[in-house]
Amino acid sequence: MPDTQHTLTEQALFRLRKLAEGNGLDPQKIELMGADEKTFELEGLLTLTPVCKTQSSRYPGAPSQGRGRVLCGSFAELHEEAQRRNSEFTQSRDWIDGALKELKQAPGEGWGLEGAQITLPGMKPEVLAASEPCPSCQGRKLLTCQQCHGQGSVICPHCQGRRQENCLACGGTGMNPMHPGQTCSICNGTRFTTCRFCRGTGQLTCPTCNGRRGTPCPGCNGSGRIGEDIAIACEIGTSFRMKGENLPSGLRRGLDRLGISNLGKGHADISLVPPPKSEEERAPKAGDEEEKKKAEPHVVHYRALLPYADLRMNFNGKKAVVSAFGKRCALLGVPLFLDAALEPARANLRAAAQGTASLDAALETRIIKEALALELAGQGNAGEMRRIYSVGLSPDVAKEIFRNLHLALNRQTLKLRRGAALVSVALSTLCLGLFFHLGFHAAWTAGLAPKATLALDILLPLPFMALAYLALNASSYLALEKRFKGHKISLHRKPGKTGYGMLAAIFLLYWLMLLTAPEKPVWLLQLLH
Repeated sequence: MPDTQHTLTEQALFRLRKLAEGNGLDPQKIELMGADEKTFELEGLLTLTPVCKTQSSRYPGAPSQGRGRVLCGSFAELHEEAQRRNSEFTQSRDWIDGALKELKQAPGEGWGLEGAQITLPGMKPEVLAASEPCPSCQGRKLLTCQQCHGQGSVICPHCQGRRQENCLACGGTGMNPMHPGQTCSICNGTRFTTCRFCRGTGQLTCPTCNGRRGTPCPGCNGSGRIGEDIAIACEIGTSFRMKGENLPSGLRRGLDRLGISNLGKGHADISLVPPPKSEEERAPKAGDEEEKKKAEPHVVHYRALLPYADLRMNFNGKKAVVSAFGKRCALLGVPLFLDAALEPARANLRAAAQGTASLDAALETRIIKEALALELAGQGNAGEMRRIYSVGLSPDVAKEIFRNLHLALNRQTLKLRRGAALVSVALSTLCLGLFFHLGFHAAWTAGLAPKATLALDILLPLPFMALAYLALNASSYLALEKRFKGHKISLHRKPGKTGYGMLAAIFLLYWLMLLTAPEKPVWLLQLLH
């Protein structure tokens, strides 16, 4: 039913009857008792404000001359240039055409665009940079060494600057220890020799600065300069405000639920309108050219035409007031009429889940068929169902349908899944028995450390369990494909009790085979003893 050929009331009635069709309720039982339909005009004001975001950072060293980096002579020039560019952008009006062009590409040409940042083409972020001599070292790259006080050398700690040390041959006595009464042949009786460490200079090279008389300045990392970058991003900030007078309460609730910004996504006819001019604006004054150069926001005016209808309806004897709004006919206040209409189908589905009835009786209802398609495709959840039935069906009933449908499908595949599980357990037992009892495990782990063998033994059952799980899913897939031809069927299915029991059996049998193996791994022997 095309929207352009029918009123909002007709669209709402058609949509509600379409939901009832095939779902246990005669569509004609949904009756329209009366309707008040009107198109409301909403005014939107989008304020565009030029904003220059700046981010400053200082770092040791001079800035590199990279692409998109503008170098300034000093920090003062850097900040002055940043301020100039900020003022030049915010006080000009050159950005308006670019901003309006960007808005035309947005839904509703920018209607409801609150708190957004519009980046204009050709206005890429720029980086301004400058450097100055380091204030700590004054550009010298070094700070005076604190140990030698800028001398480059320190007093020899061994001779304390005396340039001599006690003679090692005579121990500082001046006498030959091997021939008492004779003068020491090394120091000739002076008791001292030239200091071995400073070689008689009394000074040693400073260990801190290595004789350079200074240490690298930590403020500039020894570069002698401090750099600063200021990144400038010029954007257009947006602020939106909507005006609407005498709006019905149902329409206000609908706007709150839908969101004002979503009106531009096909719910209303939105157009740009020229701003109203006051008498003062029509009469140009002296100095107007100068005033235009001042920073001021630009306001974009919109007009949105939004259809709305209050519908007095009868849902199979239950009266309700339904609100319909927007070109896409959004509905509010619809009672959960499908919950009661689906009760017979839900009872049939519950019986199929318990195994007391066939699933075919429940599948005669349209919503059960649609739920079946979602469940087979691996999308069986209430959220997906709400996409199809956004009104008239409660989330609890949707969850109940999928829960019982899952149980009913499990019963459809139970025999084949049990057979696949038994075969998987039997094959896993055979393979594990041969692996452990014929010595393959002992040969495979020979020469490995106990910890490495333990890690391998822990991981070894996982491939068997994974293959068994795949076989179980394949059996479910084959059973469902045979039963429900033409449907998209997901390979991924929940394991269920049969799957979990199969995986537990394989895991326990694996450890049983390991414990009863003729040649047990070292780690197990250590654990047993």
